[in-house]
Amino acid sequence: MMILTKIIRHRGILYILTASFIFTSNAALSKILKNLPSSIFTANRGFFCFLMSLNLCFYYGYNLRRLNHPKLVYLCGLLRTTGYITKIICVANMPLGDATAIYFTMPIYTGIFARIFLKEPWGVVHAIATVLGLSGIVLISKPSFIFNATTETNPLFPVLAVSGSIIQSGGVTIQRKIGKAVPPTKFTVHQAVILFVESIILGLALGGLKDHNIGAEFVVPGCYTERLLLFLTGNIALVGQVLYIKGLALETAVLATLLRNLDTILAYIYQVTYFKQKADWLSLVGALLIMSSTVTIVTYRSYRMKREGTESSNVVLSNVAAATQEE
Repeated sequence: MMILTKIIRHRGILYILTASFIFTSNAALSKILKNLPSSIFTANRGFFCFLMSLNLCFYYGYNLRRLNHPKLVYLCGLLRTTGYITKIICVANMPLGDATAIYFTMPIYTGIFARIFLKEPWGVVHAIATVLGLSGIVLISKPSFIFNATTETNPLFPVLAVSGSIIQSGGVTIQRKIGKAVPPTKFTVHQAVILFVESIILGLALGGLKDHNIGAEFVVPGCYTERLLLFLTGNIALVGQVLYIKGLALETAVLATLLRNLDTILAYIYQVTYFKQKADWLSLVGALLIMSSTVTIVTYRSYRMKREGTESSNVVLSNVAAATQEE
């Protein structure tokens, strides 16, 4: 009984850990379904996410015709979905752990954008975190002009992963600007539609890049197992997103961000155990540097929040933790 009471008291931790497991498993499933192009995977995600979030909008009685800041909502949706698509492409063409670690540099770029466009503070601690994160990217990507070594990964994909993380950060910054003017469920509906349409357009436009699992003709998987996995990937990610938001509401943003580093650890576990891809020590050190950069940023924000004791600081800190959230 005492154990059950403790679990209920700290259920926010359980929510966040479950969300991390779901997000990483969802990325791993996209790699398992290697016979399907990434565009089909992301289009499927957008379609099922739209159906589920639309039902929630009807349940809560939201009017989808009325939308505050429509231009910002559409721009934010376009940036965040583009960042998600690039992540799935990189996961399909890079070791899972490396792609996940690079993706988690997003809070670094979010802080820079927030300083430029939202006038949020950015100082020495943020600069140190940026250096740590960028150093981690270099160690993971291992560019030949620095290490004089060849890697199995096409060097374009680490660059694409960084670009996707930067694009995603732009979307997070706009979402901060919008704030609570648009309910999350209502926002998700529009974002899901953009993801579905953008995936189809990219799949058709990049149909010649089949070797890199990017674009191809749109076909229904012939194997029932693949159909089931495709159905799961379209649904479980939204469940993970809801669990993470609930966990963030119950636990501190610092703890939420620390727990979300489990994504990177799980990704490397999947990479070594299931996909049989070894992780060299440079990649592991690089992943640790990236995780430490995220922890540094959020811990510093927490320290400033306690000193200032203002509600605005709470909002900013929660947004930083949300910047590590899955699309």
